[in-house]
Amino acid sequence: MNINRRQFLGGAGVWAAASFIPLGIGWPGSGWAAKAPEQLTLAFSNEPSSLDPHWHIVSANAALTTYLFDRLVYSDEKQRPQPGLAKSWRVIDDTTWEFELRQGVQFHNGAPLTVDDVIFTFDRAQKIVGSPFSLRAYLSDKSVEKVSDSVLRITTSQPNPIVPNELATVAIISRGVGEQASTADYNSGKAVIGTGPYKLVSYIPGNRIALTRNDNYWGNKPLWKDLVIRPISADGARIAALMSGDVNVIEKVPPMDIPRLAKTSGINLTRSVTNRSIFLTFDHHREQSPFIRGNDGKPIANPLRDLRVRQAFALAIDTGLIVKHILEDGAKVADQLVPEGIFGHSGQLKPVTADPAKARRLLTEAGYPDGFRITLHSPNDRFIRDTAVVQAVAQMLTRIGIKTEVDTMPSSVFYKRVTGDDQGSEFSFFLVGYGSATGESSSPLRSLIHSIDKTKAYGSSNRAHYSNQQVDKLIEQGLVTLDDARREALFIAAIELAMGDVALIPLYYPISIWAMQKPLVYPGRSDEQTNAMEMTLGEGKR
Repeated sequence: MNINRRQFLGGAGVWAAASFIPLGIGWPGSGWAAKAPEQLTLAFSNEPSSLDPHWHIVSANAALTTYLFDRLVYSDEKQRPQPGLAKSWRVIDDTTWEFELRQGVQFHNGAPLTVDDVIFTFDRAQKIVGSPFSLRAYLSDKSVEKVSDSVLRITTSQPNPIVPNELATVAIISRGVGEQASTADYNSGKAVIGTGPYKLVSYIPGNRIALTRNDNYWGNKPLWKDLVIRPISADGARIAALMSGDVNVIEKVPPMDIPRLAKTSGINLTRSVTNRSIFLTFDHHREQSPFIRGNDGKPIANPLRDLRVRQAFALAIDTGLIVKHILEDGAKVADQLVPEGIFGHSGQLKPVTADPAKARRLLTEAGYPDGFRITLHSPNDRFIRDTAVVQAVAQMLTRIGIKTEVDTMPSSVFYKRVTGDDQGSEFSFFLVGYGSATGESSSPLRSLIHSIDKTKAYGSSNRAHYSNQQVDKLIEQGLVTLDDARREALFIAAIELAMGDVALIPLYYPISIWAMQKPLVYPGRSDEQTNAMEMTLGEGKR
């Protein structure tokens, strides 16, 4: 059965039709258990925005490039650093690390991996014109020296305890290919020459990406000879494709469909709390904010700069109700930047208990007894039920006197507008998310909470222009502290201080849910990536 792109857009209608398809049509059946099939087909919820591994490290891009390119350091399912192209590393002193490359690694074109390729990669990754996210955030503090053909030394401008975590974000490319290649050359497939477990066969934008096994791969050989990735953005269409056997694995299963799939013969489900926090944030910077008005419709001084007003916002929003009734328990209520189990999580913080009466009292104390008007902006296709979430938030705020309108838009439009310019976001109040690419709390602290400092790549995602010198000091101390216990204590203190200052309002941590044909088993990943190399057939059959 072939489902075309037009049918993908059918959403719930396709899902309803799929419920009448007898299981077994188009399914590999018992052959899966007996031996590995030749091909595995995955359905991604978002299409990668580029085949250039340095363009943007959002989940879909990072997942795809993992098949094609390796990193010096591999990030496991809990984002813990493991040996990758570097078979080992050691700390020489507070600012010096030494990495030893594996021997015998080849690029897809047969060229050997060298230290020169790594040095070229680190330079090139910081200079991608037009990139939505510069890898300078993870590389700008590092200088690289070739010690031998297999050893490189990395010197940091100050002590940096998470060098391996940061290097796990950077895909290594061939110098011989990359010196003459632009992002367009990668997107065309011409320059997609990595050391990864799969090679690119074809890329049809909006339809499919076909890969084939790299039989010269230095590591464990992939179970499947051929891999097909299909971008299917509509939830119902992804489920229909799985039910029909058109794909073998789907990601981001909507919470409302979990009970039905859990009862479906031949389907395995995996649930994993992500490292991503979905939150609301404010314009902390401007004296007058573009989407805030008095009740008479006239501009007023920005009330969001008053802590009491931000506290009122937090007290008005019942995150538990949102998680239970809108997200249908497909998420966990958030109380800070990172969930439990992530380095830097504070065990002292608890979700704010909604208290509308107290919220109204705080607004009165701040000089807004009758509230004011504000617009809440959000993407409408980025997070699970994002439109419904912001509509619920708007109703809760309106009940305490903050008359809230909602304006949602496609994420492709939203992220251009929310980034804004040097004065801040175009918006006053908005919903966004952030997942830690390094698997610990320094990433959101440095990018989201630290005051903007472009020379040090701090505040790169601080669209709200939040600034607190005490928080900055704690973050900066943590970033140069090699002792793990001391560093975590500093990050926890920074998080607690920022949450007390209502730098943002955490709403929830999504629970990523994968559905797959039996006997496929997948452990899930905290970074939300779908990685076929970590899937098994039943009891450890890989």
